[in-house]
Amino acid sequence: MADALLSRGAPPGVFSLVTGFEAGNALIDHPAITAASFTGSLNGGRALYDRAAGRPTPIPFFAEMGSVNPVVITRAADTARGAELAAGLAGSFQLGAGQFCTKPGVVFVPRLSRTERALAGLVGTQRSRMLTPSIAEGFQSGLRDLLGVPGLEVLAGGKQDSGPEAQPIVLATTVQVLIEHADTVLTEVFGPVTVLVRYGDETELLAALDLLEGSLTATIHSEPDDALSTVVARLEQVAGRLLFGGWPTGVAVAWSQHHGGPWPSTSTQHSSVGATAVRRFQRPVAYQDAPQGLLPEALRDGNPLGIPRRINGVLYLGEVAPNLRGNPTDV
Repeated sequence: MADALLSRGAPPGVFSLVTGFEAGNALIDHPAITAASFTGSLNGGRALYDRAAGRPTPIPFFAEMGSVNPVVITRAADTARGAELAAGLAGSFQLGAGQFCTKPGVVFVPRLSRTERALAGLVGTQRSRMLTPSIAEGFQSGLRDLLGVPGLEVLAGGKQDSGPEAQPIVLATTVQVLIEHADTVLTEVFGPVTVLVRYGDETELLAALDLLEGSLTATIHSEPDDALSTVVARLEQVAGRLLFGGWPTGVAVAWSQHHGGPWPSTSTQHSSVGATAVRRFQRPVAYQDAPQGLLPEALRDGNPLGIPRRINGVLYLGEVAPNLRGNPTDV
């Protein structure tokens, strides 16, 4: 990566890599660092977030941490295409051994769900190596916590052993169990596991949705005649990206992408993927009544760089704004 950047004219050192817990702390503490971002566990992100805020000169810190990425499957959608939804869910939560920050970790399905019945036969038995030993240990620890919840059953998947590999597993429970053990069931377990929560009616579903904390995504699978306004109103309060009919593990680097959400999914509302992600590391500066010769070239009246600019709210695509020709004081 460093060689590729140098070959394209980037300054030396624009990309580098350090490893280790203490190295991360040292970077956050160093006075030359003026902003930082993080992707990882909630505990790790919170520790670094507090450290960044506790510096003599605090710095912005953008953490992406825990996210269960809830999915709601309506009864009509389950009846119409349960097998199709099961295939989509199986592919999504097992993708990359479940090591996606957008993995669907909690899925609300109607009781006697066709999706649930079909899903059991789509769960693989092959074990996959996790990215790091600590991630593997975290998966096993989180899974043990889930399996210790009374009333939470194994729907599909094999026995888990300690070690660097993991096997996919599906768990199932009820809304009542979720209400009693929300802290455990709604904590992200990074790896190939998902929890089905069976609901009876909309009232029970909404009671479960009220327990959700912030997530990067929330997904709804429905049919055209479903009344969804209340469900959408609940989910848009806890997620940065709402999907209708898709699966959240597809993340495009695009202008419309938003990859962020309320705590604990991220520590800010900024996106960490997509065209606006760079805003995390930009510091706005306004130049008021500055002489033309002291302005950055991007702000000068003649637009010497020929770039798109917005002037008084109007976007000009590379040309000089008409009202500036002969009247430069209007910038």
